[in-house]
Amino acid sequence: MSTDSESPLDTLPGFCRARVLILGVGNVLFGNDGFGPEVIDHLTRHCAIPEDVDILDVGTGARKVLFTVSLSETRPQEIVIVDAVDWGQEIGSVSEISVESLPITKIDDFSLHQVPTSNMLRELQDDCGVKVSVIVCDVGGIPQMIEPGLSSEIEAAVVTAARRIAERYGLKSLAENPS
Repeated sequence: MSTDSESPLDTLPGFCRARVLILGVGNVLFGNDGFGPEVIDHLTRHCAIPEDVDILDVGTGARKVLFTVSLSETRPQEIVIVDAVDWGQEIGSVSEISVESLPITKIDDFSLHQVPTSNMLRELQDDCGVKVSVIVCDVGGIPQMIEPGLSSEIEAAVVTAARRIAERYGLKSLAENPS
């Protein structure tokens, strides 16, 4: 319940108020599909996250967060999606792709082989002025049965992706900030 002393900004989810929103997408129960959530976990454990950066493991629910952001009057300046793909590249290769290169037909909020909700990401960028970055790791095939855990190639890719994100957004290593 809102009180007269509350600002409308106080009732917004923190991820809408962040300057940068980093979303780890994937299902940790299906092997290497857990790449995105594992990158978020790595950042959380190894980096000091500034107040204007919000990082979330959204699992398979990226669409709900993106929908909330798209309806909000206050939005992040940039959204970074971190996800696993199976695009036939070298297993464990980490790359950044543009929103324009995402499959235009992808409208579901969960797929084992494609980044989520490309249409909504395009709308956020084109209609709402939010910069969208997509960091993907080619993981090859995803198990059809529950099989938690990452392969060694994808574990190494988690560190690579987390390092790139930390450098780009000025996340300091916790090892550099003794408490």
